[in-house]
Amino acid sequence: MARFILSAFADEADKMLDGQIEAMKENGVACVELRGVDGKNVKDLTIDEAKDVRARLDAAGIRVSSMGSPFGKISVTDDFEEHLKQFAHALELCKVLGCDRMRMFSFYYPKDEDPEKYQDVVFERIEKMLELAEKAGVTLCHENEKGIYGDIASRCLKLIEHFGGRLKCIFDPANFIQCGEKPIENFALLKDHIYYMHIKDALLANGAVVPSGCGDGNVPEIIRQLSARADGMVLTVEPHLTVFDGLKNLQDEEVKHEYTYASSREAFHAAVSAIQKILKDQGFESKKTGEWTKMDKVRIGIIGVGNMGSGHLKNIVADKVPDMVLTAVCDLKPERLEWAKENAPGVATFDDATKMMESGLIDAVIVATPHYDHPRLVREALEHGLHAMSEKPAGVYTKNVHELIEFAKTQDKIYAIMFNQRTNCVYRKMKEIVSSGEMGAIRRTNWIITNWFRSQSYYDSGAWRATWEGEGGGVLLNQCPHNLDLWQWICGMPSKVRAFCHNGKWHDIEVEDDVTAYVEYPNGATGVFVTTTSDAPGTNRFEIDLDKGQLVCDGKKLIKRELSMSIPEFHKTYKGGFGSPEVTETEVETDGENLQHVGVLRAFTNKILGRGELIADGAEGVNGLTISNAMHLSSWLDKTIELPLDEDLFLEELNKRRATSRLKKNVEEVTFDTSSSYAGTKK
Repeated sequence: MARFILSAFADEADKMLDGQIEAMKENGVACVELRGVDGKNVKDLTIDEAKDVRARLDAAGIRVSSMGSPFGKISVTDDFEEHLKQFAHALELCKVLGCDRMRMFSFYYPKDEDPEKYQDVVFERIEKMLELAEKAGVTLCHENEKGIYGDIASRCLKLIEHFGGRLKCIFDPANFIQCGEKPIENFALLKDHIYYMHIKDALLANGAVVPSGCGDGNVPEIIRQLSARADGMVLTVEPHLTVFDGLKNLQDEEVKHEYTYASSREAFHAAVSAIQKILKDQGFESKKTGEWTKMDKVRIGIIGVGNMGSGHLKNIVADKVPDMVLTAVCDLKPERLEWAKENAPGVATFDDATKMMESGLIDAVIVATPHYDHPRLVREALEHGLHAMSEKPAGVYTKNVHELIEFAKTQDKIYAIMFNQRTNCVYRKMKEIVSSGEMGAIRRTNWIITNWFRSQSYYDSGAWRATWEGEGGGVLLNQCPHNLDLWQWICGMPSKVRAFCHNGKWHDIEVEDDVTAYVEYPNGATGVFVTTTSDAPGTNRFEIDLDKGQLVCDGKKLIKRELSMSIPEFHKTYKGGFGSPEVTETEVETDGENLQHVGVLRAFTNKILGRGELIADGAEGVNGLTISNAMHLSSWLDKTIELPLDEDLFLEELNKRRATSRLKKNVEEVTFDTSSSYAGTKK
């Protein structure tokens, strides 16, 4: 497990130690690189003063990661003996402060002279310092700094190699930039020798210090590469974002500031927040103040091991999601838990989702329960500090899904939704073509998706199935969330919906099994959506008419019918009466990849581990659900529904139907293998 420890030069927040402690606690920093204390440089503390500092830091639960001393920041031609005496005193201070490492520098060389001229003197002085430090049990750590012998990477490397690893390397990206070097190139040279890192970024154009990740220091990439071997490596935040009291006493050159803040405390917060964001973006978490860890594998718990949950279990156990490991399952039915034990040996089982979430056995959940429970369980998972993947749909009604989305924004965890059809190469290609604008604006969309055939026995397999109270809808809410999502993902959201939903037309069920809907888009385009679970063999045909042609998809291949001239242009220029633009028809080549549920789970895992993006963020689940809710409401009220949807009215009408809904009795529950039917396409 990769692990970083966050430290800081807290004297940039406040020159007084009590203020430094406050700032570190406010910003989740547990270590300090001690440099300035109560207005004094740390090297100038007396032994008694150091004991007092130690006591105050111990009481606050803060340890000294390194002494941020200025030793080595004198000219190579200055007298060294007095400097060495002060250094010896500082080593005694280290012992008192409970610190076993000290920052130092490799001496300023005269301007306009070749630093190599002074190499021997530098090496001789550092050798004397090393001998004293080693006797005191203190590790000397060299920081690259403009104007000293070790200002550029090649001479830093020469120093480290000369002393055979006795002298350690501090990597400061901003200081390299201010020497005209590129930190990412320097990192490649020094990465095997870096002992800890100063978190400071800058701009190559003028050397101005900026928050980490905002400059040319390649800080996110350096952190990513360091994480491969980071087991407790210290990252010391050195803000330099605004001038603080005593700054000019701490360094000889003027620091250029492009980012300025109202106070030193605010600048400190900005600098710490910048590195914390970088760590979060890369999948690191802070469960202990100042310690950031990144899991090697995501420990997943599945809530609900019915049709969908059992499929996810099989995929994970078969190692189809390499960086995900199944550690727990939850279900209300004992027989399903027994099945899980048989098919996932060693997995922990729970009959209570809350207990599973509190177990400490999981990092994330897959919610694969009946639809009404999706928003509630996702929210609870997020509240427990877990990442959450929701099966489709996001919920039954948009009102509580919107509430979930707003809540999720306040949480530092990932909320995703299982829109596995977005992994289908033909639909991805359709979106790519439409979004590029190469075929102009959409004029018409038509989707006939009637190969969702379901038998009566399917509907009879669960007491909750196909009821308003148990499932909240029929073909629109169970089978078609994928299609409605793809429809809006590729074509955008409509502005008006008129639908005819027929309840129990072909099956003995409460909810709709046959739907025909008409939509209008903001640009004047129109669309038709037709679906049922009773046609065999059925059809899957998705057409998009655009200014420059037509796309036709059957879920397996994509046909492009490209016009020689756009329709608007043809209307303007053609004078021949009967006639139309010439058409060229081709089958569009795709990458052929269609990973389905496995692809979504891999993306979810990679997002958690900080190395990829989701297939679909949970917030995107509300769009297709909005269309579904609008179709229901239109049919119930027998009128056109304009978007945005009146969510309260929809819920009112839904609850009327729930009030008269009846769950089926004496049902023998059956779990089906769903792998043969994705989006109505048999495999």
